[in-house]
Amino acid sequence: MGERLSARLRRVVDALPLEPGIRVLEIGGAPGAAARAVAEIVGESGHVLVLDRSAKGIALTETHCADEIERGVLSVLCAEVESFALPPGSERFDVAFACRVGVLDGRHPDRYEAALARIAEALSPQGRLFVDTGDPLDEVPLAHSRARPSGRSQRDRLAGPVT
Repeated sequence: MGERLSARLRRVVDALPLEPGIRVLEIGGAPGAAARAVAEIVGESGHVLVLDRSAKGIALTETHCADEIERGVLSVLCAEVESFALPPGSERFDVAFACRVGVLDGRHPDRYEAALARIAEALSPQGRLFVDTGDPLDEVPLAHSRARPSGRSQRDRLAGPVT
């Protein structure tokens, strides 16, 4: 691994429920530093998809993660989270996470519900979404989840984790 992971991203990766063989969707993941660390954990039997709205960011991810892409443990998709769709025939993901993604952290509340709907469609029925609005992450309830939402509003969730 070329570059070291920042302390902030290391805390995020360490907080995720990762294990070998799972599929992970990183939203807004360019230039791929966290994705590379996640790919190391999920291993050759797992997969990481980096979704980012920036073509430049995707190009950087392709450069920084060329080995992982070549091995088939990482792929990229250039699209906005609130309007993306997985390619036909794609397997769904077990875990999704996002760091500093405005649509999910409260900066673009008008697109929040659309983004959650698209993410839910990309996740398996037991799939989980984590966003860096906590310390370091909060889990965001999705409509397909068997767990009931905590009743907290998006603004409350942005204030930090439930204690």
